[in-house]
Amino acid sequence: MSNCTHGPQLNRRLFLKASIVVGGGLVVNLALGPDFSVAAGAGFAPNAFVRIDRRGLVTLVMPQVEMGQGIYTAQAMLLAEELEVALDDVKFEHAPLKEALYANPMLGRQMTGGSTSIRAFWTPLRTAGARGRIMLIHAAANEWKVDAATCRAEDGFVIDESGKRKRAYGELVDIAASLPVPPPETVTLKSPKDFKLLGTSAKRLDTPGKVDGSLKYGIDASPAGTKIAAIAISPVLGGKPKSVNEQAALAIKGVHQVVQTDSAVAVVADHTGAAKGLEAAAIEWDDGPNAHVSSSDIVEHLDQESRKAGAIARSEGDVIAALASAAQRIDAVYQLPFLSHAAMEPMNCTVHVPKDACELWVGTQNLSAAKEAAAAVTGLAPEKIIINNHIVGGGFGRRGIDAQGNPVA
Repeated sequence: MSNCTHGPQLNRRLFLKASIVVGGGLVVNLALGPDFSVAAGAGFAPNAFVRIDRRGLVTLVMPQVEMGQGIYTAQAMLLAEELEVALDDVKFEHAPLKEALYANPMLGRQMTGGSTSIRAFWTPLRTAGARGRIMLIHAAANEWKVDAATCRAEDGFVIDESGKRKRAYGELVDIAASLPVPPPETVTLKSPKDFKLLGTSAKRLDTPGKVDGSLKYGIDASPAGTKIAAIAISPVLGGKPKSVNEQAALAIKGVHQVVQTDSAVAVVADHTGAAKGLEAAAIEWDDGPNAHVSSSDIVEHLDQESRKAGAIARSEGDVIAALASAAQRIDAVYQLPFLSHAAMEPMNCTVHVPKDACELWVGTQNLSAAKEAAAAVTGLAPEKIIINNHIVGGGFGRRGIDAQGNPVA
């Protein structure tokens, strides 16, 4: 089931401007380039990856999307390791659509894919933590009028060499925010032998929200006035709707619209009763060119293709000679049926398009492609597109399709 909209078009809903509000504290604006800046106090921090409030709570604005692979926890560990805070003290929120700040440096776009979330942000997030730690240590040292080299950070505190004086990070953030940013060349990251978190089996930060229901997925988005669209897609690849009883669907109470595409039919209603509208529509399908393709046909095709010469990725030794001279040779063929590689959360998107803007609520691997697609459909400039990204209930690449229809891993 997919969230849709009300109004004169299928994709219209309330537009809300999103921003990050900081109630005071240390904000580490970590652009992926060689430099970053620090700001403090109330106001906006749209470029921030990391911020620490006066309670000592660390917030990481996640540059990548969580879809079950555990990066909320893994990326938080990168930051917490160098910042010297407990993992439980790190909270996360989704990065807004802002490619200049949040683009994946290995992919060149604001997207999650190709198993790059840790490789791409291994150094940037650790550096953010290290710089924040250095500034907090200097803040305490300045207050105590001692050499910063005689102080250390540990578990969210700065402690002097005697161990008798310590200040919580939350008590130091305003002072730290007024200090100069340490140049990149002066920041030394931890040696792996000194890691406390990295390499350990940590409890996932997203598990409690999944258990108690507080963690919201894209399909949970329901702004005021939301309409629901139930969608039926051709059960056969390449198929299309042959006949649809629109009048019967529209006769169902609460159903407002029936929308047909080349391969699907959607019924828009006030509530999930749209599913009844789909039933009433009595859709008949033209299965198209793959109407008679069976699982055995697919297995046979794969078998034929496997017997053809393939590309050689690596050649070492003489496999053919080794097999020919082997004292015993065992051949086995394993087959599995053609199964749906489906995510647990159905594909969904909630959209509102007022006069001069477009806002989406969606769980996507590829914010850049979503922006481009929304701009193409609405005719709006890309800067008019606002995307509220959510945790994703499984991806498998299908939520990473780019504007040209090309999948990402």
